Amino acid sequence: MTDDTKVTIEARENGPFVVKRLTRLKGEDGEMLETKSVTTLCRCGHSANKPFCDGSHKRVGFQSGAEIPAAGRDRLIAYEGEEVTVTYNPRLCSHAAECGRIAGHVFNPAEKPWVQPDRGSRNEIEAVIAACPSGALALAGPEHLLPHGRAEIEVQKNGPYWVLGLELVGAPPAGEGASREKYVLCRCGLSGNKPYCDGSHRDKGWKSGG
Repeated sequence: MTDDTKVTIEARENGPFVVKRLTRLKGEDGEMLETKSVTTLCRCGHSANKPFCDGSHKRVGFQSGAEIPAAGRDRLIAYEGEEVTVTYNPRLCSHAAECGRIAGHVFNPAEKPWVQPDRGSRNEIEAVIAACPSGALALAGPEHLLPHGRAEIEVQKNGPYWVLGLELVGAPPAGEGASREKYVLCRCGLSGNKPYCDGSHRDKGWKSGG
């Protein structure tokens, strides 16, 4: 028996994301967008009505299979501190940079190692783990912390969909240690880890406008 109350998202083969019973969708400018019992979201990167699908995937010949290797190795790296250990999987990272925004003294890509847990408090590190939209960062375990107050799907400007609390139907986890409760989905069509984002939008300069 299926649960007709659960919010689910499905990545259609060579087509859009189909979301059922979605109630909260935040646009890239922070506005709440209208949802329907079934909402279709673009994942080819070419819709003229982003974030919604307008059928452009057929016109451009979008392929839902990965055509290039995924960016980042699929492995858990542990950064040990006296009080807390942080794990990181490069394959999952969408380069949202929430870690640097919240605690740049702890998470600094310009330094080696780029994560130094002892430079911050446990509260600061837990705030970063909760804010990390992809689940690339976690506490050792891995233990994923969830943010408060976020919409079920948030559309990032020139970036992916941040998904929270939705069941992704028929897709394996994004990588080792990935969370099933929060993850990021590709909407530029360029990821090597589809349906998940692997940061290719940033690497290839994809823009959501136009």
